[in-house]
Amino acid sequence: MTRSKIQIRIAVLALVGFIPAGLAARASAQTNVDPTDKYAWGENIGWTNWHDANGGTQGADIGSTFMSGFLWGENIGWISLGDGTPAGGVNYSNGFGVDAGVNIDADGTLHGLAWGENVGWINFDGGAMATPPKPARIECAVPPGLPLARLSGFVWGENVGWINLEVLVHHVSVDAVTTPVECDTNHDGSVDGGDVQSFIDYLLLNATPDWRDVCSGDVEAPPDKMIDFDDVANFVACLLA
Repeated sequence: MTRSKIQIRIAVLALVGFIPAGLAARASAQTNVDPTDKYAWGENIGWTNWHDANGGTQGADIGSTFMSGFLWGENIGWISLGDGTPAGGVNYSNGFGVDAGVNIDADGTLHGLAWGENVGWINFDGGAMATPPKPARIECAVPPGLPLARLSGFVWGENVGWINLEVLVHHVSVDAVTTPVECDTNHDGSVDGGDVQSFIDYLLLNATPDWRDVCSGDVEAPPDKMIDFDDVANFVACLLA
């Protein structure tokens, strides 16, 4: 569905009183999904668009520890990833409907529940139960990796089947601003001495990293999805390069 069609549909739904309650209530927050790499494929439902809801102001927002916003499926309607206000402030509990959403672990693993008024719950833990297992996660974009951080794996909905997040032709990436830079552990856009303290915080001082921190600081080869002493030599080399 094109952006213009989504904007028209939202306007029409609002006028006739059928706008999804979550979409009407949620404060606008610009999506950080890449405007080109924005599609995930469901073999039973076709493409889902993660960017264009309400002209991009209410598309999927991939945060540090949780997601929010909406994606659109031409054949299934709106899917909510969460309202952006988890009860605990960091993650959705998914213990009751009003605090449901998709969480992001520090290693990039996605888990939790998305909700579609027409299709019910979509389980982001479902990919771990696939054969072979394909857990939903965020893949870092670090050399020699991807140009942008992107989603991978599978999610499962009882009424929609498998949704594949890693189709090669079309997939879902975060935008260039959100994609972490290797060794830029304080996320100021530069790799320099200012990154040393944040790296030490994660390495020695029990600071809790999120997925962006891990993508920046896990610089050993191959990466192991955590910041540890095996990253030190490559981190120092990165700063001095």
